[in-house]
Amino acid sequence: MLNDILAHNERFLQEETLSAIGHAPRKRTAVITCMDCRLVRMFEDALGLERGDVLELRTAGATISEPERVGAGSDLIRSLAGGIYLLGVREVLVIGHTNCGLAHADSTALTASMQALGVDPQQLIDSQGLGDINGLMSWLGVFNDVHMNVQEVVKVIRESSFLPKIPIHGLVIDITSGRLVLVDRDQRSA
Repeated sequence: MLNDILAHNERFLQEETLSAIGHAPRKRTAVITCMDCRLVRMFEDALGLERGDVLELRTAGATISEPERVGAGSDLIRSLAGGIYLLGVREVLVIGHTNCGLAHADSTALTASMQALGVDPQQLIDSQGLGDINGLMSWLGVFNDVHMNVQEVVKVIRESSFLPKIPIHGLVIDITSGRLVLVDRDQRSA
């Protein structure tokens, strides 16, 4: 894969000239979404986003895992703080998606995959104080309902003492059609 990417990059450099743009998002918006490979390109097209429009943050499941929700001091919150205070972000969209791999993830499949790759799940659970397999699943960020997960992430962001009170909205995008469903519209204006 690396060689394919490097070869493509050489062709890209010969065929394309990128215009210079600033690092602050033109639309003063941060978009939090999932790292799912099915969202690549489709996501920006479905939202009408161009290079430089928004600050895009991707996490597994567009979520903040249960342990990181306490105190709202996660890496996602840190990244949002940088975007808000240093790059001028004034509105946040949390966009989960249907058929997410973290929704209803299987603990047996997870532990089997970990073991196949040389990681002892129980040793990790013990060393990190996760309690049991449910604690490991919680650390990973597994959830059952994407709409509820988006609402919970919106709530954590809104309540973070690290962030100012700016509009935080929640949406879900259909992974097959690109249709957006509004889950939570913040009444504060941007």
